Amino acid sequence: MKPASISHTLEAIHALIGGELAGNGQESIVGVNTLERAGLGELAFAESARYAPQVQHAKASGIIVPEQFPAVVGKNLLSVANPRAAFVKVMMLFQLRPTTASGRHSSAVISPEADLAPDVVVGECTVIRPHARIGRGTVIESGTHIGAGVSIGDQCVIGPNVTLIGGAQIGNRVIIHGGSVIGDDGFGYVWADGRHLKIPQLGDVRIEDDVEIGSNVCVDRAMLGSTLIRRGTKIDNLVQIGHNDVIGQDVIITGQVGLSGSVTVGDRAMFGGQSGVADHITIGHDARVGAATPVIKDVKPGERVWGFPARPEARVKRQLASLALVPRLLKQFRELLARVAELESRLKH
Repeated sequence: MKPASISHTLEAIHALIGGELAGNGQESIVGVNTLERAGLGELAFAESARYAPQVQHAKASGIIVPEQFPAVVGKNLLSVANPRAAFVKVMMLFQLRPTTASGRHSSAVISPEADLAPDVVVGECTVIRPHARIGRGTVIESGTHIGAGVSIGDQCVIGPNVTLIGGAQIGNRVIIHGGSVIGDDGFGYVWADGRHLKIPQLGDVRIEDDVEIGSNVCVDRAMLGSTLIRRGTKIDNLVQIGHNDVIGQDVIITGQVGLSGSVTVGDRAMFGGQSGVADHITIGHDARVGAATPVIKDVKPGERVWGFPARPEARVKRQLASLALVPRLLKQFRELLARVAELESRLKH
């Protein structure tokens, strides 16, 4: 349970999420929990009417439920169109703030030529190079390296041991979790004179507002121009974004996905874990790439692909379903071969 100092009435929560409130609006909420574990002072949610029995026996002080939820006597209910989304909004009210002390730790090395807003928090052993710019309300956790010319917007959270280099440009309200590297060299070589000749990586990385990047993610800077991640995209842990990639708005990229260089991804596309995309491929708006799927040709807008290599999802499912018929078909085939052999023997005699 969250500290009692963080408290909101059900009426205030109702004003935040909308819908209809049935029950005591003055009930005090000091935390959130699951429907099964929530107790006095906590808020829970039920996603559908099938949870009505659990709601009846729940000990929560308030429960978010869908519209047209069955009436439950003695319970404080908030009826909304989307209980899960409403619950997430309430969770934000009780989110723990970064624990880094305010101000700038004495062990941080900050160039006098860097430009930091007065309220920027800088953790232990952080390095900030010349001409870096950091906006209002941003928190820089311990051990982070911010290279020369890097720009970070307002209200960002940069986790511990993050590396921002290559003139990376970070928007507002961006979250980058621990261990990620943004703006390192792209992977580019040309074969010349019997050896791999490294191609200079002269571009940068640009990350727009409200992007969240998980732990140990690598986003390579462009060879020329920019590697671009647009507004609202969410990237899970252990993801590789290659040089000159352009990622659209509100894209979801789950764990261990790898995008080669010069990939273009449309808005709201989604990638399952361990999927990968070859270089110079375009993934359309609202496309879906299934888990562990290698994509080697363009994916149309709205298309769902899966398999090895990527194929339309419906076709892959039909093919997989047909595999279950193979043992029976083989048995029938052997029986037919035996009958043919018997008929041939009869004809000979």
